[in-house]
Amino acid sequence: MSRSIPAVLLIFALLITGCTQSYYRQGLAASEEGDNDAALDLLYKAVGERPDDHRAWREIGMAWYRTEALGKAEEAFATSNRISPNALSNLYLGLIFEKTDQIDRAIRVYSAAANLQGDGKTKDMIEGRLSVLIDKRLTDEARQAVLNEDSLDVDSLPENSIAVINFDGSNLPSDLQPMALGLAEFVAMDLAKVSELKVLERMKINVILDELQLSESNYSSTTVGPRVGKLLGSSRIVLGSVNSTGDDGFRVDGRLVNTVDGKASGTRSDEGSLEEFFRVEKQFVFGIIDTLGIVLSKEERDAIEEVPTESFLAFMSYSKGLFYERRGMHSDAAGSFRDAGNADPGFIQATNLAGKMEHASSAGTSSFETGVTASMTREDSPGDFGIIQSANLINSNFIMNATLYWPLGLLTAPPPGGGPAWHGYGIIIIRGDFDAN
Repeated sequence: MSRSIPAVLLIFALLITGCTQSYYRQGLAASEEGDNDAALDLLYKAVGERPDDHRAWREIGMAWYRTEALGKAEEAFATSNRISPNALSNLYLGLIFEKTDQIDRAIRVYSAAANLQGDGKTKDMIEGRLSVLIDKRLTDEARQAVLNEDSLDVDSLPENSIAVINFDGSNLPSDLQPMALGLAEFVAMDLAKVSELKVLERMKINVILDELQLSESNYSSTTVGPRVGKLLGSSRIVLGSVNSTGDDGFRVDGRLVNTVDGKASGTRSDEGSLEEFFRVEKQFVFGIIDTLGIVLSKEERDAIEEVPTESFLAFMSYSKGLFYERRGMHSDAAGSFRDAGNADPGFIQATNLAGKMEHASSAGTSSFETGVTASMTREDSPGDFGIIQSANLINSNFIMNATLYWPLGLLTAPPPGGGPAWHGYGIIIIRGDFDAN
């Protein structure tokens, strides 16, 4: 009798929760079979009995999403998230916001999905999508700035803002011309290490240069600089040109231009052989900082003196990747960035950009959706510890009458050892001396 009472109580507790779980499991099965109408009917019954079941709300959202009822899907996913934030709901909210052209909201929920997902392939896919959307947002902002150019107020530009315009390499030999892009990129990286400066995104710079239909030879023009600075929202512009000084030498000439009054200051030249490229780049950067009158801390100076790579071969492959990226040739850019990473495995910036270009080359929402949803799993997938424990209760005859099991939910694939498994909520308390013989 002492054993049968706890058994009856357990069965009673399982029966209480069983109906809700039955609706949820049957709704889940209907969803997987593609019967969205049946799935929605069953899942709404499940949340009717248990409104705080975030999994059921999430499945409702997925069913509505498959029927293109995006408004209802968004509401269901948002409800699931309010109850218990989860990666899958945030992912689908991101897909919805992309389809409805709400890029800022998509970026926020994809970020949440990546943080909730944990490390692995799926997180990498989401973060790759994030980089594509952030670039799209920057592109939209730049184009909007060009359209509203007349209404922009240069007096309101932050004094610490600075932008590095693409350097002019048109006078270099054709095989070295991409070097000008790489040099500008490295200069921007180093200036970003100065706490007193806010360096503007170079993606916006590229879009504005394209919108203004400027040739490469115009990049270093002091008449163009103030206009680009105004469109970027930057109070200062770094302009530069790179020229050959012989078989293996080069020279970089730079100017610092004030966007407000158009005055150029700190004109300087640095030169050296290609083997001395990194020394020349650092010398150029420190010259700009001196012209700005900024006193660096030891930590900032040490950070600037670090180089992303010591391999000129890796740098040139990186520069070619930037060259291809400027022209929208994302697959070619990814290949060049990979070459840079292979030449110097420690060149993290190149490796990261290779991944970004791979995502950009397959940037369609549908391809991303197909890949990422296939890689994500529900947290209650078969094989959970709870499923195995439930099956063991039945297999060990703790619940003696098998007919009591059927109302509690659909059968799933049996756990190791065979026997049915019950999905649901319940508490198993084990008492005793585990060390006893």
